[in-house]
Formats: sequence, structure tokens, C-alpha cells
Amino acid sequence: MKKFKYSARTTEGKELKGTLSARDEQAVTEILHDRGLIIVDIKESLNFNLESLNEINIGGVPLKEKVVFMRQMATMVSSGLALTRSLEIMEIQTKNPLFRRVIAKVKSDVESGKGLAESFAAQEDVFDDITLNLIEAGEESGRLDEILLKLAVELEEKQELQGKLKGALIYPAIMLIVVVAVIALLMFVLVPEMSSIYAEFDAELPWVTQVLISASEFATSYWWVILTVLIVLGIGLKAYLDTEGGQRTQDKVLVKIPIAGNVITKMQIAQFTRIMALLLSSGLSIIKALELTAKSLSNSLFRDVVLDAKDEVEKGGALAVPISRSDYYPLLVSSMVAVGEETGTLDVVLDKIAQYYKEEVNQATANLSSVLEPVFLIIMGVTIGFVAMAIYMPMFQLTEVIG
Repeated sequence: MKKFKYSARTTEGKELKGTLSARDEQAVTEILHDRGLIIVDIKESLNFNLESLNEINIGGVPLKEKVVFMRQMATMVSSGLALTRSLEIMEIQTKNPLFRRVIAKVKSDVESGKGLAESFAAQEDVFDDITLNLIEAGEESGRLDEILLKLAVELEEKQELQGKLKGALIYPAIMLIVVVAVIALLMFVLVPEMSSIYAEFDAELPWVTQVLISASEFATSYWWVILTVLIVLGIGLKAYLDTEGGQRTQDKVLVKIPIAGNVITKMQIAQFTRIMALLLSSGLSIIKALELTAKSLSNSLFRDVVLDAKDEVEKGGALAVPISRSDYYPLLVSSMVAVGEETGTLDVVLDKIAQYYKEEVNQATANLSSVLEPVFLIIMGVTIGFVAMAIYMPMFQLTEVIG
């Protein structure tokens, strides 16, 4: 979106000047004509000012800002406030500079006659396809306030889950950093010092000590080789994982990892059932709902099952059948989906499954730290124990020789 400076007059002859954000000069002309203004001049604004630095926002619009936007917009729209006035209020009170600029552009598009979903779609990487389709469905059905409220709840649950995952992984991350730091300290500082002491006595060292000293000497002498190899491997692995085959391999490995695989499975099922329930209850067709839900799933194994289900439903088949054939969706899910299809309450049943798996995910993430803590403690204990044994065994031998 470009910025344009304009000069115009009202029908009474009053001169007006200002700036507008639009795709091109023709779009600015249309906006001004819609406002009943007589255009005098339009120029693209190329000036840079220090205020534009405040608009730089790394990482996009925060999820918390989106939650507040959806909930407050739902309240204002349900109260009968005009959509443009609601957007104007949100523009004023939004703190994030990037999101404030986006809302201003959306307000301008809505004032020119575009729909809210279409206006947000023009702003890249703000809302995903699911959100845009739901807003469009709300506009078409006249239930925009209800849809916005549902989206607020959905985003809040997403934010809550992200917070719990981050909280659960903080302690293991700290433990991992400590383990790496301890190993580096031993290999680059302590072991070389002890090695020089042992060399003075010219005594035969135990094999454990010899292995540790050899590893330390290699690390201190060829650290740049190790670093180069790690960087090359990291780049190569990233390039492979960016391919379709690499992504599938990664997804297969992730679901088979003890503890973590169980959490990932429950999260994907919770995501599938929650999004499907939201889309179906908002009036979207089951085909469109399956297509959008598949895009929201991060694991390709679970995503492929949903896409297969979409193809089968398009041919007139039941949704429960392809899900029951999958190795990744438990029997509970396919059985409940079958009940929902038979009774015509699929959205209600999916919502109940989503609530169940939400609790399962909450429990699993809460237990994640307590399960991983002893694992890292064992790794640290074994590492330190090995190094301690390698260092102190020669000391005992030297004591015996001196004695």
C-alpha cells in the first residue's frame, strides 16, 4: 500500500488536504469521489520521517492484540455501532503501531464500500484464511458480532496453549543450556589443566582418562572444524526439512518421540476438532471447513488425513470413514464423528471432542516439565560422573605410586 497526498474541494468550495493509503492513484481518486469531493491534485508521498520507525514491528501483529481486537469489535458491532466507527475506535486505542496502521487501511477500504473480510485480506500476514472466511461468512449471514466473538474465544485458547507450552519448555531449555555450558567448561578449561599435570608424572593413564583427554585436545585444536561442520549440517538439515519429503520425515519422527509425540498428537486432534466445530457452526460447508482445517494443521500426517477425508466427502462418503482408517486419529474421534453425522449434530459433537482434548493437552503440557526434568538431570549426572571418574582415577593411581 502506497501513501498519497491529496488536495480537494467540497461542493461548498472548502479546500481540504490530507493523505490516504491506497494501491494506486486511481484508488485514491475513487475514494475521494465516493466522499463527494472535487479533486484538485494527487501526488504519491515519498517523504521519510522518524515516526515511520515506530511502525517497524518484528514478528507481525501479536496474538494478544488480535484477541483484544476481535472481542472489542464484537461488543461494539453487537451494540449497533457502525462498522466504520468501530474500526475508528479500535484504530485510536490499539497500541501496536503495525496493527494500528493495518486497521487504518481497513477502515479506509470499508469506507470505500469493501467488506471487512476483503479489506483484511488485502493486508498480508495479519489474519489467516480461517479468520477471513469466518468474517466473510459473518458478513453474509448478518451474524458478524457472533463470529467475531467466536474468533476471540478461538484466539484466546490458542494464546493460552502457546503460553502453557512456552512455560513447560522453559525449564528443560535452561537445563539443556546448563548441560552444554558444563561440558564446554570441562572440555576447554578443566581437562586441559589436568592433562598438563598428569603429563609431568609420565604415568600410564586409565582408558577413560585417555579418551577424555583426546576428546579435549581435538576440541581445543579443531574447534573451528567442529563449528564449521555443525553449521553446514544445520544448513543442510534446514534445506532438507524445507522440502516436502523432509517435512514428512520430520513429522513422522516427532509423533514417535516418547512423551513429546503424545503431546503433539493430542494438540493436532484438538486443533482439528476445534477448528472444524467453529467453521461448521458458523455456516461454512463441510468441504470448505475441511479444506481450511487442513491448512491449520502443522503436522502433515494429520493434514493428509483431513485432505483425504475432504476428497471422500466430495464423492458422497462419510467423514468418519477416512478418519477411522488413519493410524493417527484414535477410535474415539472417528466414533464420535460418526455419531455426529448420523444425528446431524456434527459441529456440536466436534466441539465436545475439542473440549476433551483441550483438557488432555493442558494436562500433558502441565506434566511435560516434571517428566523432562529427571531426564536432563540423569544426562547431566552421567556426564559429570564420567568426567569426574576420568579425572580422579589417575589421582588415586598417582597417590598409590607416591605412597
